[in-house]
Amino acid sequence: MAIDWQFHCLIGTGVITDTVTNQSYELKPGSLLWIPKGSRASFTKSRGLSTIYVEQRHGEGNFKTASHKRAQETLAGGNTRPVLHGDPFALYMEGGQGPYLYSVDKREYLDFVSDYSAAFYGHSNPAIAEAISSALSTGFSLGSVTRKECHLGERIKRRFPSMERVRFCNSGTEANTYALVTATEFTGITKTLVFGNGYHGDTLNFGSGDNKLNLPHDFIFGTYNNIEANQMHTSSNLAAIIVEPMLSAGGQIPATREFLSFLRKTADVTGAVLIFDEIVTSRLHINGHQGFHKIMPDMTTLGKYIGGGLPFGALGGGGGSHIMALYETRTRKLSHSGTFNNNVFTISAALAAIDLVSEDEIHRVNKLGDTIRNKISEICAAHHLSDLRITGFGSAIGLQFLRVDRDLLKGLFFYHMLQHGICIGRRGFLFLNMCHTADHVQRFLTAFQKFVEEFK
Repeated sequence: MAIDWQFHCLIGTGVITDTVTNQSYELKPGSLLWIPKGSRASFTKSRGLSTIYVEQRHGEGNFKTASHKRAQETLAGGNTRPVLHGDPFALYMEGGQGPYLYSVDKREYLDFVSDYSAAFYGHSNPAIAEAISSALSTGFSLGSVTRKECHLGERIKRRFPSMERVRFCNSGTEANTYALVTATEFTGITKTLVFGNGYHGDTLNFGSGDNKLNLPHDFIFGTYNNIEANQMHTSSNLAAIIVEPMLSAGGQIPATREFLSFLRKTADVTGAVLIFDEIVTSRLHINGHQGFHKIMPDMTTLGKYIGGGLPFGALGGGGGSHIMALYETRTRKLSHSGTFNNNVFTISAALAAIDLVSEDEIHRVNKLGDTIRNKISEICAAHHLSDLRITGFGSAIGLQFLRVDRDLLKGLFFYHMLQHGICIGRRGFLFLNMCHTADHVQRFLTAFQKFVEEFK
């Protein structure tokens, strides 16, 4: 059978040139080289270059290359969500069902990305699908208040008691943006304490490097999970402290209870508004990490899975004469508009979704995540692999290679899992969802053990 394409993961350095287009590509250790059928290329430079991973595909056409070409010609950067970028091509999916994704080249993948926690219900959940379908018959873009949004607000209050008054928006990024503005207006101060490797959306991203998209707030940078290093901020004139109870994009690193308690005390002393960004962590406990740790923030932000897979964000805090009173029409301090804040589709999906989440189900999925972490530790110990950091909490898992060639190993791990029909986050993230079972976990662990045996 004819080979339609070959995929190589490389070590060494070099330059390869397409002799048809005369376009050259620089190859570095860990580079991923895709060679479609009929390609004509030559190496113009090479130093220690060799292939350590090869994958071949037969008879599947060129769906990926065609999709990639169209995207490059239309979308700036080839996509509208950088986390989905991949070399040499992104994964292109055309559907999903339960715990599985289906690619444009007709391959099935067991999905352990779960849309970076947004697909907590798996894919194409029938209850959510029915709610969206039913919304079609009632009309949409109504341009008015609906009873459903009040109902959803009541359900959110029930789960997260810190959210006495709630406002909806369209993403977690929006929710955090509004929360910070609310805090600065409430306190009359501008300084906000944030933490290295914190991520509250692309406009509030405090990972490595200078993020040009960050909003121009007056930020003070603290050290996550380090009480001593943050003591200097206890006397700062702060408007807000915003924190993820577990760093998500920053490596799935849970905050200690002592650290969160210190932030609560700091907020009390300084008068700052303590904001818990629970956009990811709210799925790890029925009352969020604030409920798990029994530490109440002044404001909470939500997003991702709460909307049932549709665009959603929410912010909330104390009512009455407290923070969220700034949005009351009688005060007119803050006006927060948005055409789709209460769109019928998202509100309907969110109401169906919130009925699916129970304390028992969260516990079940968390235990599956605990099993993965524990078994990975056992596999690593058995093979004397000590340079893999295993992080996370419950159903959110982080795997970080610590060796000098960690980027190479990370790429190898991602493509090894794809070869075994398993999709994980390229950065070493796994987010389990409600469709996962012990059998799915075992399938992942079997593939992981094979990876360790082959590449340790």
